[in-house]
Amino acid sequence: MPNKMKYISIFLLISIFVNQAFAQSIACDCKTDLDFLDSKIKSTPSYKRNKEAYAISLSTLSKKAIATTSIYDCYVLLNALILSINDNHSRVFGIDKGVLDETRNDSLKFLAFKKSDFFNLYPKPRINLDSLTTILKTKELSDTEGIYTLKNHLTIGVFKNNNDHQFKAVVLDSETDVWLKGEIIYTFIPFGKNHLLGVGGGLSTKRLITFTERIDQGVFWNRGFAKNGKTINYATQLPTDKTYFRNELTPEITYLRIGSFSGFYPTLLDAEKFYASLEGTLTKQHLILDLRSNGGGGVRNSDLLFKILKEYSKKNKIYILINFLTASNAEQFAFNLNEIPNCMLLGQPSNGTISYELAGVNYELPSGNFRVVLTSKSHSKYLNLESAGIEPDIKFDLESDWIDQIVKYIVNNTKG
Repeated sequence: MPNKMKYISIFLLISIFVNQAFAQSIACDCKTDLDFLDSKIKSTPSYKRNKEAYAISLSTLSKKAIATTSIYDCYVLLNALILSINDNHSRVFGIDKGVLDETRNDSLKFLAFKKSDFFNLYPKPRINLDSLTTILKTKELSDTEGIYTLKNHLTIGVFKNNNDHQFKAVVLDSETDVWLKGEIIYTFIPFGKNHLLGVGGGLSTKRLITFTERIDQGVFWNRGFAKNGKTINYATQLPTDKTYFRNELTPEITYLRIGSFSGFYPTLLDAEKFYASLEGTLTKQHLILDLRSNGGGGVRNSDLLFKILKEYSKKNKIYILINFLTASNAEQFAFNLNEIPNCMLLGQPSNGTISYELAGVNYELPSGNFRVVLTSKSHSKYLNLESAGIEPDIKFDLESDWIDQIVKYIVNNTKG
């Protein structure tokens, strides 16, 4: 029986995209967009380091672009091209913002939106969802394929498309007012070290978005979907929604939450005030530095904190918490701080968006459907971490509170 199910699964998943039906009626000149994107990519520092891989990808995707007319397929293709330069700051995004609150709160406008070409641009493959569900229920927790739920939003089925080695996520059940059962919400392209490029739509807006994902232990580390009815991913459960926060956990442990390294006001002003309050007051032996879900910023902010913690670490210990949403300058900060004695990393591997830098360079593609954001500076020190992330010294599970786990670790390793 298992073998029979395996062959049924393979046959089904191959046939899905041989016989696809798309609701989209908007034509897209994908080859023109691809050629324009190609001309801009060749000015980036990441292209110069990955010319050979890029040339191979460009040759393959140029042929596909000629036959690609749907906006969604073109969007996936353009982002696949950028993957070949191994630069996770550079991405293509949709220009149309989708359904915003102004539209959603006006019943007539929202009805018109649901009849629009944009609302219906996501593929609706000819597939028996009941059969797919039956197959995906047999998948193990460790399998990427399977059924995932985000509470109060969607249940999706993730399966592999054997024709191109990508994964597709189809809506199996929807509690939202924008996603329909049977629509493809995401395409996942494997890359790097167990990473996936997620290309699809925003949960509440349907705007075309692109994001870095990792699916492990039955959980989407970025978007939060989970198997087996899991409702809490403790990797992203923070004790506060404040960007900058301090708490004295025990007589021996201070906790700091640093949620952003933005170099712009007013966030930078909040950071400056918070860092000033730390001067001369960090006197306990142990410090938990929580950088989970810190998407980065710049050294204008992070250097201020680094100086304080470097001095503190001379006599005390720092425990740096990171998760998959720790990215960019926050990853650089964590990496550099971990090189100092008395500092260690705990949690899960970081995002792997670390070695390049954005400087406001972006272009609208000729079709008017997409905008590309490209980097203009590289940091060679971190190149081997791009699309891999920083590995923590101690990995935490997703099943219990991370603050409790780290406090337990500190207590157990300082006895006697």
